[in-house]
Amino acid sequence: SLSAAEQVDAVSTDGKKEKRKIIKNVILISVAFLLNFTSFGGLSRLQSSLHRVDGMGVINSSVLYGALMLSCMFVPTLVISAIGHRWTIAVSFSGYILWMAANGYAVWGTMVTASILVGLCAAPLWTAQCSYFTIVASRYAKMTGSKEEAVVTRFFGIFFMFFQLCKRLMFA
Repeated sequence: SLSAAEQVDAVSTDGKKEKRKIIKNVILISVAFLLNFTSFGGLSRLQSSLHRVDGMGVINSSVLYGALMLSCMFVPTLVISAIGHRWTIAVSFSGYILWMAANGYAVWGTMVTASILVGLCAAPLWTAQCSYFTIVASRYAKMTGSKEEAVVTRFFGIFFMFFQLCKRLMFA
């Protein structure tokens, strides 16, 4: 059995590990969004130029955002409830990756399917990211004795610093 001092040290060590894990996850997710949306944003801005035949680029962008609107209403809650926040983020990124890959063989069948897929993945991605940050910020605030609102703001500040950097990279 552990002495009282050893128990305090164990709890303190676990708390430090948990805080580092939370910060690491916030930064990792932020960097993942940076990389994903730098690629996606650049490629999506080129759709009407890359796929001019029969207006495929413009139509696929419309399909993507139409699927996104439907996804916003129904999909996030179902997906997050089924597989959790972090898995929702990972699975949703795969939809973006498949859409980017489909641009390598851009025919109507691949592009419409991929546009629907990324449209369905976008709402769960953003919802999972926001709710995950809010949940871990609350946990982090309790561990550090900070105000929850301040930690939520700090975590989203870190995230949007990386996310806005992708816009700078696209236009550099």
